[in-house]
Order: sequence, then C-alpha cells, then structure tokens
Amino acid sequence: MLLRLCQLKSLSLLTLLVVSSCSFFRSNNEQAKELLSAMKNEWFGNNPQHALYDQQGKPQAHHFFDVNPELSKNDVNVNAVVIVPEGSDHSYQLDLVSGQRFYSHSYCPQSDIWGHYSGSINKPIFSIGVIPRLLDQLGEPQKVIIFGGAKSFSKRVDFHEYRIRLIGAVIEQSCPQGNCLGKNNWISRMVFVAVDPNDPKFEKITNIAGLQTKVEWSQTKAVMENLDGRNEGGNISYPAIRIGQFIKLDEAMEYYKKRSIYLSEKETQKIKQGCHALYEKLWDEVGVERPEDKAAKTVEELNAKVKLRAELTKKLKPVGFAARFEAFSKKYYSEFTTCQKFVYSGNINLNPEKFWFLSYAGMFFRLHKDGYYYDCKGQSWRKNTLDNVGKPIYDIKTGLMNCRDADFDRAMEFLPNFLIGIKNTENIYYKFVDYDTRTFGTHQKLYSWVKVKSRKYDCYSDPNLEIKKEVKVFPEDVSWKIRKITDIADELKIIY
Repeated sequence: MLLRLCQLKSLSLLTLLVVSSCSFFRSNNEQAKELLSAMKNEWFGNNPQHALYDQQGKPQAHHFFDVNPELSKNDVNVNAVVIVPEGSDHSYQLDLVSGQRFYSHSYCPQSDIWGHYSGSINKPIFSIGVIPRLLDQLGEPQKVIIFGGAKSFSKRVDFHEYRIRLIGAVIEQSCPQGNCLGKNNWISRMVFVAVDPNDPKFEKITNIAGLQTKVEWSQTKAVMENLDGRNEGGNISYPAIRIGQFIKLDEAMEYYKKRSIYLSEKETQKIKQGCHALYEKLWDEVGVERPEDKAAKTVEELNAKVKLRAELTKKLKPVGFAARFEAFSKKYYSEFTTCQKFVYSGNINLNPEKFWFLSYAGMFFRLHKDGYYYDCKGQSWRKNTLDNVGKPIYDIKTGLMNCRDADFDRAMEFLPNFLIGIKNTENIYYKFVDYDTRTFGTHQKLYSWVKVKSRKYDCYSDPNLEIKKEVKVFPEDVSWKIRKITDIADELKIIY
C-alpha cells in the first residue's frame, strides 16, 4: 500500500512544523541555478549547540537541506544531489540527519533474479541521486536515476548540486524481507528518471521514447531490480525489488503532488528550531545532573536531599533521573522520534557530554520506535510483538513507569551487545558512523546513527560478507554516565 504523506504532524509543545502544501514548485520569476553549483552550508550554521562541524571547525554542508530543488510548473529541470555515481564499485546512502553520504555496500556481478535479462549485472549504468527537500511516499528522500554526466558526477560527488532534466518516472516496489512473490506486501514508491542536459549524448532527450534510443531499457530495469542484492529465506534467494512500467512526466508530477511532500525553507526552519528546543528540553530537564541526583556523603547532606525530594514531590514534579526520563517519554516520545529522523542533535566539538547523552537517548527511543523495547523487570532488550488485536504488547508511554535509575544504566550498558545481535540476526541493523574512513568510504564526518540493510548477493565471491563481519556498530571509547548513585542512605539502609 502506498503511504500518503501530505504533511508532518506538528510538535504540540513547540509550535513545530506544519507542512501546508504538497507542492514543490517555485515561482516562475525565480532564477534557476547553474548546471553545477557548490552547496552552501547554512543548515548547521545557525545553532552551534546542534551542529556538525568539519575538521576545520566550520559547519558542514547538508546534502538534503542546503539545496533547493527549484522546480517550476513550466520547467522540467530540477536540482539534485548525486549519491552513487555511474560505474561506481560501491553503493552509498544519504544519512538524512547529518546530511552526509556514507558507504553502504559493494557491488559484484550477478544474474537477473527475475530471469528476464540474460547479461551480467554489476555496477550501476546510471547515477543514483536524490531531489533535496522532497520526501517520497515512504517519507524518504526522493530518489532519482540520472543518465549521463558520469565523469562530472564522479569527480564532484560531495557538496555539489546538479541541474538535471526530468523525463518521467517508474514505480519501484520493494519486498521488506523473505519471499513476497504472490503476496500483496510489496512497498511502493515512485522513482524519477532524469538525464544530464549538459551531456552531449542526452542533451536532446526529453521523454522515455528518446531515452530508449540511447539506452537499453530492459537492461536498465534489470539493473534497478538487482543492483542492491536480494532477499534471503533459508538458503534461497528471492527478489527484493521489482520495477513497473515507465510513467510519463506529467502523470508522474500529478502522482507526486498527491502522495508526497516538499519541505520549504520556511518549513524546514520551523522543524529545526522546534527540534532543537525539544533536544534542549531533554538535556536540561533530564540529562543535566540536578541537586537531588547527587550522592549525599553526610547526614546533613542526606537530610537536605530528603527535604528537597519531598518538596519536588509535593509540587508534583518528577524526582530523580528515571522519573524525569519517564515523564519526558510519556509526553514527547512521538515528537522526539520524528525529530530524530530529520534533525541533528548535539555537537561533539562543543559539548561531548551533552552529545553522547542525546546520542544514547536517541538510540533508546529509536529502537522502541522500530519494534524493540527494554524490559526493566526482565532486565533485557527484547523484540516487541503484537497482541491478538494487532497492537504492540509494549507501550513506552506506560512501560517505563516502574523503571529505576539502575534500569536505565543497564539498558544503556546492554545496548552495544544488543545492537551486535540485531546485526547478526536481522535484515536491517544500526551502526554508529563517526568518520566514514574505509578505503572505499566517503571519508566524511557523520557522528550519527545510521540504519543499513543486510544485502545478499548471488556472486561467485561476495565482498560484503567479510565487510559486514568487520563492521563495528557501537562507537568506541564511549560509555553511558551512570545515573544510579550510592550515598550514605545506602550505608544506613534508609529508603527515601
């Protein structure tokens, strides 16, 4: 079923984003950009408390929010960002939070899983990009495949935007896991097809008929369906992607306007400001150590602490870290997880303690959003399941009520091993990327949690098997600040 995303919900406490329109057209009198432009770096430039800085201490450019698509009703050209250049040996993804490209997996030769194309499928025969500030039917950056411009794209793939010409689109359907053949659980989204108008081979191409005179569409379709591997069920491979018929550009535009959204400059600023305020609220009201959190070393300090806690209780305020975390989760969990998808939290260069607290808390909430939970009573991370009416058995807004400081300490302490377990058993897992420093990485700084898919390749030698074994999912030399304190009350066996 296609997901219809016409607006994002506002965050009630912060007069956050309301996306008022699904239109992404600019006014006709706006100047179109050059075919190649360096990105500005404004997204991370306004609030240093929540920003990604490069190695020179300057705000990093954001590949999604620092580019305006600039598409008008009378124009078929749009600004795009290239994620994987044509002919690349490796695949890359765009981390929407940090706005940076990062290495995903490597390609290798394989046959068509559908059996429709007889040739070998290896590297992309087109470039893969996204149209900035546009979200597709699944709420992901709008994908576009681009023919032509390979030499230029490969030389200036990072921090550059390109003016491309849209000529149509296709519907891409993906199977979440296992075997979807004969089932209706395929997930659909529209993928635009474009050309580089500055490439002599494609400069006159304006539609699919013209494109088919320059490329073999059956090969293009097979590459799209096989390039990123396939699903695995036992020892059997199943199709992960299938591509539908070509859609004319005018029909694609109508389809897009009804089912997708464009985030304008004004709207993205509202999102960012509201999420920054929410992050500050979590840090100030939950993360920062308060007087009632500190260990009492003397009887006098203990009496003062007991008095302070009693006053807070009388004012109906949460007392202690666990109570504050639970109160925040109950009120802002949904808003926080929305922010975590779009907006960077903290700044490792400015305040490491704050950054790592928000990072731990962000992954805690993200796991709960994606179908896992921490069982304080059982002292373990678990996979959430559905009851007999289709609702999750665990609800974070009520599930944290009886959790103590020590429970949160254990949850964060167990987090690394749990993430390793997800990586070894699930088809989608998480990893923290500081610098994408592999030989074939982008070498860009992210300091961000990213979600990646385990790919299965039916190649003679699949390089991804060894690469995945070496992947570290948790940041090194990082630990959770213990919240359970031991003071004189424990020695005197006083409960307060």
